[in-house]
Amino acid sequence: MIQRKSLGPALCLAALGLAAHAQNVGSFRDAGKSAANYTNPVATSTGDCAKLGQQVVSVDGARMTVLTSEVMTAAQGVPDFCRIVAMLDPEVLIEVALPMRWNGRLYMRGNGGYAGERIDAPNRAALRDEALKRGFVAAQTNTGHDAVAQPLGTFAQNNLARLVDYSHRAVHLTAQASKDLAAAFYGRKPARSYFDGCSTGGRQGLMSAQRYPADFDGIAAGAPVLNFTGTMYDYVSYAPLVSKAGFTSAQLSEIGRAIVAKCDAADGLQDGVINDPRQCRINPRTDLQGLSEAQIAALEAVHADMQHKGKSVFPAWPWGSEAPDTNGISGWAEWFVSIPPPPPPPGARLASVGQALPPGETRQSAYAQTFLRYFADQPASRPDADWRTFNLDEGYRSTSFMSQMLDARNPDLGAFKARGGKMITYHGWADPALNPMMTIGYYEEAGRATVKLDDSYRLFMAPGMQHCGNGNAPNVLDAVTAVIDWVEAGRAPASLIAVQQRPDGSERSRPLCPYPQSAQYVGGDADKAASFACR
Repeated sequence: MIQRKSLGPALCLAALGLAAHAQNVGSFRDAGKSAANYTNPVATSTGDCAKLGQQVVSVDGARMTVLTSEVMTAAQGVPDFCRIVAMLDPEVLIEVALPMRWNGRLYMRGNGGYAGERIDAPNRAALRDEALKRGFVAAQTNTGHDAVAQPLGTFAQNNLARLVDYSHRAVHLTAQASKDLAAAFYGRKPARSYFDGCSTGGRQGLMSAQRYPADFDGIAAGAPVLNFTGTMYDYVSYAPLVSKAGFTSAQLSEIGRAIVAKCDAADGLQDGVINDPRQCRINPRTDLQGLSEAQIAALEAVHADMQHKGKSVFPAWPWGSEAPDTNGISGWAEWFVSIPPPPPPPGARLASVGQALPPGETRQSAYAQTFLRYFADQPASRPDADWRTFNLDEGYRSTSFMSQMLDARNPDLGAFKARGGKMITYHGWADPALNPMMTIGYYEEAGRATVKLDDSYRLFMAPGMQHCGNGNAPNVLDAVTAVIDWVEAGRAPASLIAVQQRPDGSERSRPLCPYPQSAQYVGGDADKAASFACR
């Protein structure tokens, strides 16, 4: 058996925090309250870990080569498990962790950004271990490339196979490989399979429901970049104005506080949170103080629909993503404006240096730049494309090969629903990375395309929450337990409880309600979820 050094609790938490671009850290938080009681083991291993590579050699016609198969000893509450690292042709790296005592279920976690994460990165290992503690077979993939060797979207240059794997194939094959390995190790396939992801992971979850409805019984798809192509073009549409605006970190935080102060009480409760930013009307010229003309123009551009030849093609960003988090850092820092985040806590390690930003780029502009160069005109690449000089009128593609490949916009969820699939999406109203109106638009369209959608798919908007978490609001939730209870116990989620740990140690909680409902204050302690009702 292989001895391993487990991440200590402090490092685990730090690593999870650094994974916020791809994962909400509340997964499994409510396991003890689950109606499905999903942590109980139901089977033990009957196979030989070392021989799994001889038993599973292909998946859906793709050759699978096991690179390592080793039994890992129990440590820090993580039970003994068989760790398989394998390659699915052409270059999809996967990790499947099979506990010796199994709860009969598969749990797969998604990716962030342009993916390519190292499967042994601290945040990835921490999430795997949390699933193993509950008895799941835990699976993940790098989607077919390494972000250190091929940062951001460079992996797609003249490589259609990698692009297809990133778009949807890698997640599908990983799910199938995990089920086959489980069958070989336990003598049976998982009774239920679940997917959990945010951002790119949210897109992967939606894509699975749309393209491969038999892969997962339950999906937790947070803040999905479902209209990937539209999002990148939207970044390009206002990036030049934002780059010229000269916002400082302190100024952005002040702007965010002013917006919250103006719109906070619209729901009848002044609690530092904008309940529904669609009710927030801001005139930056009169409502915000001390702004230059360039700054006013930038704010107006972000908070207006993206136009292409006189037609609105992408929704306006809601007001409020400028608001600071509990550390006083605006949501726009790093995403909209080139302001680096504060240094990580002592001992923490970045998930992947391949996700680091080029000098002078914001996260939005860097993502858009790599999209223009290596994605937008596939199968051709344009390594010299630059968002600073890109002609949006001529270069924008409302529909394209890339859109059909990468976007998870098919509103017909009938096949997923017909086989009993359940899906939960959550999205922060103050998300500075992905426009929450994109998610609402998709959900409404899916409701028109899928009969009785509410029986299989529900959306929960989180006031004040930033991208997959963070923000000065209740921002940690467990959509995984909720979707498992929906699948296995028939308990449709009437609300999700989100919590926030304040810097002073106090906690507040708030119900997140199934859209279009929202949490209304009905009296009592405003820091308690019980003081709100979904209406």
